Amino acid sequence: MKKVYLIGFRGIGFRDAQFSQEDALIRAGHVGIAFEDAPKHIFGFHPTEAASRAVGDDTAVIEWLKEHHTLAGALQDDSAIFRRADTLAQQGARTTVWQIVIPVEDEDYTRIRQQVLQWYNDGTTFTYAFPRQGEDPPADRDNCATFPRRLGLPLPEPSGQLVKYMAALESAGERWIPEDKES
Repeated sequence: MKKVYLIGFRGIGFRDAQFSQEDALIRAGHVGIAFEDAPKHIFGFHPTEAASRAVGDDTAVIEWLKEHHTLAGALQDDSAIFRRADTLAQQGARTTVWQIVIPVEDEDYTRIRQQVLQWYNDGTTFTYAFPRQGEDPPADRDNCATFPRRLGLPLPEPSGQLVKYMAALESAGERWIPEDKES
């Protein structure tokens, strides 16, 4: 058996002026996946830079998504975002990073990892959307929290709403510690 890590943090929100210069993913919260043979490399699904730019700045993108519009999204290397969330959590922000370990058979691990790398390297896009309150997300659109289902990975909570998702991740998981902080 090999390990896939589902890693996430609750965002700090969009109202606190102290954090207004932080990346939108830090303010919104984020979920990604990593693999046991490269745990420092965290892949996250979110709107592409080109799709976001077409809508406007971070505030415009968030408002666009809140209105249940969609954007092209892709897997991206979000390792730095998770390290930043951990740093902010050490300073008292509510961005504690959590992870669950998903054990998978060796051949499934190889398939999942190869698929992630192919989508990442090819820049394959999928439909990104915020989930609607009280509804299961449609199969043709995802946010960062529901995207792992495309790989056949179980989700700790199916709605994709980060408030619920992170509560489930926290209760089922453990604190994520960046490799450079491990003893």
